[in-house]
Amino acid sequence: MPTTPSPKLVAPEEGKSVMLYGIRFTYKVESADSGGHLAVLEVEIPAGTLVKPHNHTREDEFSLVLAGTVGARVGDRVLEASPGAYLVKPRGTPHAMWNAGSSPAKVAEILLPAGLESYFEELAPVLARHGGDAPQQYYALAQNYGITIQDDWIEDLERTYGVKL
Repeated sequence: MPTTPSPKLVAPEEGKSVMLYGIRFTYKVESADSGGHLAVLEVEIPAGTLVKPHNHTREDEFSLVLAGTVGARVGDRVLEASPGAYLVKPRGTPHAMWNAGSSPAKVAEILLPAGLESYFEELAPVLARHGGDAPQQYYALAQNYGITIQDDWIEDLERTYGVKL
């Protein structure tokens, strides 16, 4: 039987954080807070950084730009979002974001339904390892969460926007 979520406050500098490729994911609303309906993560993207292109099959993802300017490719569309702008990334649509600016960008990622936050926690130790079966574990973990990595986008996005993973 699901438990009823409890009210809580998450202050601006609070929340569990996970680092992936130098990108900080800070958990603001987790599955348990919403009965599994949604999760909200604050994502800090360093200057010159590409968030690895991917596609979700289980979640719709909405991004609210809080600081900086974020570039995005959603399907075949390339967009630029400044503070206050929202990006809509429906499930089944490949997407990537990047920060081509000279200072960090911050985005609130809203995921419907919740659950993907567990992926980031499982992914961090896999990315910390190099060699061995780490690459196979990376792709297997993504597949377990219904995610496809869009490796074929990386080179073009890095070259076109001057960003790196």
